[in-house]
Amino acid sequence: MKYIESGAFILSETKSGERIVSCGGRISTRPGSAIELYKKATDKLKNLNLVSKVVASGHKTVLEHHYFNIAFNNVSIFVEQFLIEFRLASFTIKSGRYVNFSNAGFNLPNGFSDKHKSEIKRHFKYLFGMYDKFVQNGVPVEDARFVLPYGLKTNIYMSMNARELVHIICTMIYGRGKNYPEIFELGNQLKSQFDERYAGIIEQSKKNYDLDLSENVQVNKSSKIEKEIEYVSKSVELLSYPNEVSKTINEYAKCMGYESFDFKQSLKDDKMARLLEQFNYTFKVENFSVIILKHFTRHRMQALATPSLQQMSISNKFIIPESIASNEILKKDFENCILQNRKLYKKLVQENVNQYLLVYIMPHATATSFITTINAREILHLCNLRACNRAQWEIRYLVTDMLKKLKTIDKETFANYGPSCYTFGVCPEGRLCCGKQIKIKEKFGKLE
Repeated sequence: MKYIESGAFILSETKSGERIVSCGGRISTRPGSAIELYKKATDKLKNLNLVSKVVASGHKTVLEHHYFNIAFNNVSIFVEQFLIEFRLASFTIKSGRYVNFSNAGFNLPNGFSDKHKSEIKRHFKYLFGMYDKFVQNGVPVEDARFVLPYGLKTNIYMSMNARELVHIICTMIYGRGKNYPEIFELGNQLKSQFDERYAGIIEQSKKNYDLDLSENVQVNKSSKIEKEIEYVSKSVELLSYPNEVSKTINEYAKCMGYESFDFKQSLKDDKMARLLEQFNYTFKVENFSVIILKHFTRHRMQALATPSLQQMSISNKFIIPESIASNEILKKDFENCILQNRKLYKKLVQENVNQYLLVYIMPHATATSFITTINAREILHLCNLRACNRAQWEIRYLVTDMLKKLKTIDKETFANYGPSCYTFGVCPEGRLCCGKQIKIKEKFGKLE
């Protein structure tokens, strides 16, 4: 495998993947046991021909037996944000909370003119310089990154089955990803590698994606950029929640053969915990930094609706970390970073730069909003991880506020919700434990 500085690479996959996929196509229509069918499936060409026919007939589930592990090497944060929306994939990213990004560099995709690339590079150099200044003045790297742009380089491991990979590739090169040069190029790199395994499968699927999905977000070219910095207040609103919870609990207990239902016990008993999946809650979350999407989206068992990155990139609303806001000198530096960023953005708009490229200069401090519908069991998992003192401060604030809202409508269900040390009495962080379990238990015991 030839590696280049940046790109997408299949690192490993299911051994004899096409063989097990072809067996998936045979097992429902042919006699013989699962092992007998697998032993007979030794002709690779016949296997691939069968897979092609089965997939063409619409039975794509067979592809789910072939699993891929992929590296996205030195791609932009924008690519990361694009990828994490795919719910049936697993991903691990380079953390901006623990890794110093001073020397990470950035990506500027094809489409910018040499003149504009030169201007953007100068601006990015300035932003990285301010990042270094913040860190040198004691600002945590997780807060210093708020001034860094979405063109920042990162690295990702992502794993998924072949069916989801086909969906991802098609979205990248035929769907809305086709508007973004970096996404489009990475998609074609993956297509080339996938075609070596299953020639024609992606071509069969393209018809479902070959649509005009352009996001024509209009920017007011005459607005005064100097007045476009606005710090906003965070807001969490519980939009909807289930009725007659007690009735559902009683019926569930009868169905499962329980005389009564103990919520505290349900947090530890997998069979009982399934009850929690029956209850869905919808939240409207407003004015948190785009950084929080990476933390929140990792929780896969939810229905999450977010604005497009194009919409986010024109926002004039920003979040400033307290570690910066509390220092007047650093606060002015931060505001100047945002102001210079907005000026450059406005200039590029006025000079008719492709709107799909403008997201690369969007700072991490940009505020966004989203709506999520999430069940009570996943909320428990969310609280265990994100209400913990080890969590990033914004996500910790968000989850704690969500829990407050939930307790106002149902104290019994959510009485034992909180970080792991509160719910289970034990901190799972080992040597990284904050050592404040007693105070945390007091806090969440009184949380209302």
